[in-house]
Amino acid sequence: MKKSILLLFLSFLLNSAFAQPYKTIKVFKPYKWMIGVSWTAIDDDGQQFANLFDINNSWNYLLFPTKISVDRYFKYGWSIEASVSYTQYLNGRLINDSTNIASTFACVDINGKYSFYNHYAPRMRWFDPYFTFGIGYTYRDNANVEQHVPTVNLGFGMNFWIVNSFGIRLHSNAKIGVYPGFWDTHTNYLQHSAGLVFRWGKGKHTNGNFGKKKNKWIHGKKRYKSNKGH
Repeated sequence: MKKSILLLFLSFLLNSAFAQPYKTIKVFKPYKWMIGVSWTAIDDDGQQFANLFDINNSWNYLLFPTKISVDRYFKYGWSIEASVSYTQYLNGRLINDSTNIASTFACVDINGKYSFYNHYAPRMRWFDPYFTFGIGYTYRDNANVEQHVPTVNLGFGMNFWIVNSFGIRLHSNAKIGVYPGFWDTHTNYLQHSAGLVFRWGKGKHTNGNFGKKKNKWIHGKKRYKSNKGH
């Protein structure tokens, strides 16, 4: 049942990504590079998707930003993002059905990202929802689970652009451990983050027309030399 739900979720995301006509998502390149700094919270209580918002008992976080991300945009809404995160498990939090576990937590992720921004950018540029999928590596030094765990990542997030280059990001990521076992394993956890993003290298709207500067010879007026004296 759980695998069926996961497949349906992936099918929905892929269908949404390719639902719009090719030309619609081709015309606008919103940025070239994006960096982000975020506060993160790790939900590693061992209960998978139960009690998702039990902040007081399950979420582990620090008071300063603990995640850095770098995003490279390509085209048609697709980009690749690399990120590094760090935190500490808090005393009294539920960690894989146990409490009072002290541990350092760190993870490195590489995700593909699809943004729905291009589907409506001319009308509502401040709102930028997206989904992510990729792979990662998680390290815990003492959390009643394996120390070194590879993961498969599935996530969803939103950027709220205050100005063209600066915005606020909210993101949640499901990290599915692939060792030992897959999906139904105690190495699964959720990672939530909120932070600031900055983008630059913004592209231009393109519709396939020739640029005026590159093709002045097409639009320029012909000049004829005077034939005086003939």
